[in-house]
Amino acid sequence: MVLENRNPQGWKKNFDGKKKWENNNADHQGKWKKKPIHAGEHFVDVPLPKSGGRSYTVSMAVPASILEETCLKDELRTYVIGQLARAANIYSIDEIIVYDDGCWRKNDVQSHMEMMHMLLEYQECPQYLRKHMFPYHKYLSHVGVLNALNAPHHLRANQWCLYREGVVSEKSLKTQSLVDAGLQTELTIEQKLQPGLRVTLKMPPEAKEMRKPYATVVSPDEPKVKHGFYWGYSVRSADSLSKVFTECRFKEGYDLLIGTSDKGDDVAETEFPEFEHALVVFGGVEGLEAALEADTDLEATKPEHLFDYYVNTCPLQQARTIRTEEAVLISLCSLQYKLIPKTT
Repeated sequence: MVLENRNPQGWKKNFDGKKKWENNNADHQGKWKKKPIHAGEHFVDVPLPKSGGRSYTVSMAVPASILEETCLKDELRTYVIGQLARAANIYSIDEIIVYDDGCWRKNDVQSHMEMMHMLLEYQECPQYLRKHMFPYHKYLSHVGVLNALNAPHHLRANQWCLYREGVVSEKSLKTQSLVDAGLQTELTIEQKLQPGLRVTLKMPPEAKEMRKPYATVVSPDEPKVKHGFYWGYSVRSADSLSKVFTECRFKEGYDLLIGTSDKGDDVAETEFPEFEHALVVFGGVEGLEAALEADTDLEATKPEHLFDYYVNTCPLQQARTIRTEEAVLISLCSLQYKLIPKTT
């Protein structure tokens, strides 16, 4: 029996097609290999802010007791902390102080202080660095409920910015270090630094055309001070209300102190002086009055005596109370056009 050949010379056609595909693929691979790993057309350039650099800062202080008074589960506590981080990011807050206002029904002060501090730092950290900076911890069990900050320094892999956050890699060279900055390859820096250290990098424009790109380590404040980038916030803890003021990280201290309360003056009728370092303090469920009463180091008899200005940022409220995370958003929104930094 003779089998019909349904595709005469078909093997040759298929073979030629395969050979042609292999040649084209080899050409394509060759072209790809000739290009630098960070070919410029792969990146979206992030423009410099139009506002220019700034040296002034705005800080806010929030009591950790709100995690006990208004949140019943760690999942809700995580979400509330995420709301605080979002508010800080939206309104360009430079520092968040987590303080103990002494208003605790249970002995959870240490755990809730630590939880708020850790989760605020977690939120501020760019996503690509979190695996290096935050090993598993019970306080991170519910981070899936957190909304992304989308902060300017939370760059995607295809974005090219003058600055970028990175972490020093375990791998290193003789006199140099390698840094993971969330790109396709690690960056080289001239210093020999400790692995695991978070650094702020300045990225030269030519680096994105290099096979082995390099960067320069700069101060974390440089993106803000030189060009006006909002570059996240720092977090510190204070064991009492008084230490919010006395443990200030600025050598000259805060030159504008603002307390918030429903018993304060209408913020719309308040004019603030120019400032270099402003601090906005929020109370917990029982207000700043309770925090003052619990602090034996403070001699003031009324909370308004602690501040330059004591304001009510929502004088027309209809609800009996406003939650602290709500008060933060309301207050920062009310203050954004009222606060005038000093001009240099």
